[in-house]
Amino acid sequence: MPKVSFNNSNHAFYASLKTAVNKYFAQTETKKTGNIGLYSKTIILILTAVSSYLLLLMESMALLPTIFISLFFGFILACIGFNVMHDANHGSYSSRKWVNEILGLTLNALGGNSFIWKQKHNIVHHTYTNIDGVDDDIAKSPFIRMCKTQPWAPAHRVQHLYTPLLYALSSIIWILFQDFYKYFKRKIVDTPLSKMSTSDHVIFWVSKVLYLLFYIAIPFVLMGWQSWLVFYLFMNIGLGFTLSIVFQLAHVVEETEFDSVSSDEKLIENEWAIHQVKTTANFSPGNPIISWFAGGLNYQIEHHLFPRVSHVHYPALSRIVRAECAAFNLPYNSIPTFGSAVNSHFRFIKELGRKPKDV
Repeated sequence: MPKVSFNNSNHAFYASLKTAVNKYFAQTETKKTGNIGLYSKTIILILTAVSSYLLLLMESMALLPTIFISLFFGFILACIGFNVMHDANHGSYSSRKWVNEILGLTLNALGGNSFIWKQKHNIVHHTYTNIDGVDDDIAKSPFIRMCKTQPWAPAHRVQHLYTPLLYALSSIIWILFQDFYKYFKRKIVDTPLSKMSTSDHVIFWVSKVLYLLFYIAIPFVLMGWQSWLVFYLFMNIGLGFTLSIVFQLAHVVEETEFDSVSSDEKLIENEWAIHQVKTTANFSPGNPIISWFAGGLNYQIEHHLFPRVSHVHYPALSRIVRAECAAFNLPYNSIPTFGSAVNSHFRFIKELGRKPKDV
């Protein structure tokens, strides 16, 4: 892996920001972890997911209701990922480590693997955000060109048209292929995967078997192959598309910056915190409905600066972060609505699909 480092010799921005944030928590006498709102949301989302799953298995329904409930089920699974799994695997759901570890396994219940995700997301993505060649979230792909430093192919001319389909299928690719690729390759792009303990290996394989049991075998037997196929495809469309859109709006939009690394060592000119601000964007700030379902990930700047703070605090922290950015003459990328963020993402993807002049 090429060595990437940040110019942290002058970290005045982050030092000032941390002081302001710590002062906020001290004055409000608030824990940085979750609260009753997060705990109640967890119960609502998990009970809704279980109820939807049982309804699909136990009730014989026509095609359209099956499609609708399967899409809804996938959407709710994504919301569990945003709200419960995400905070738990960052250690911000609870001050109790065992609670975070247990609820972090909700990712395994969705079909993923919490151990690999922590390496991919917490370490690689949060450290090397939008750095082509390191950040797995924008890893080079033959199908989607996500930054200007990636090679162009003729198919990219229409990538803005077919990327929604790829997003819809992304959870199937992730669960049934990418996790196994990383597991056996022992790498995330070029970053070595940390050594897995015996329990990590057992959890990986047991959870994958349980995924096959609960999402394929049992529904196949109880619903019949045709209804199961509809259920499985549309559940993943709801899950994959929701996950992809929310995470893409945070980084792959017109407002954010990108960098790249090759085989040589790379020194990023900014301190780590400034890099996070420049490569990240918020969307729909102040929209309580989107914040509730997206687990506060519409405040992605605050999340990247303070990943060990629960998302329930991000709306309050956003006022502090915005003020600090203004004081240090830094951009604060905040896209006002969900629709305008989606448009920004697809305009950006369309622009990257144009043939570069040097090709």
